[in-house]
Amino acid sequence: VLPFCKFVLTDFPIVAVALVGPVAPFIALINSVPFGGLIVFVALSTQTRNADLSRFVRFSMQQAIILDIALIFPQLFGQLGGALKLNPPETLIEPASTTVFFAVSLSIVYAVVENIRGNTPNSIPFVSEAADRSIGPF
Repeated sequence: VLPFCKFVLTDFPIVAVALVGPVAPFIALINSVPFGGLIVFVALSTQTRNADLSRFVRFSMQQAIILDIALIFPQLFGQLGGALKLNPPETLIEPASTTVFFAVSLSIVYAVVENIRGNTPNSIPFVSEAADRSIGPF
């Protein structure tokens, strides 16, 4: 999510601090370990199949994985545009980056709040359905 928050950080620093601030230590820890993101991804991926964990926990981990995979596409488009030396106008880049940032951030906030309330966070369009199919009924 961090590559997409630069415009929000610039324009609305208090919003960005509220959304990114609580997880900043975890992000710093993951980034300090070589291949930290990959290690976390593999660990979550393998644990979603662990039947000893509750379905509730496995569902939330699978949603995190799917959101991480979904972020590959906007990052890929940005890197492809940079490699091809395309310079899209700032009026296109800023709303696209901000939309990705808020979509993922609000999905995470929703999932955390629902988990705290003891409910399964199964109302994120596409992501929840994919997570449900992936972990199965048990």
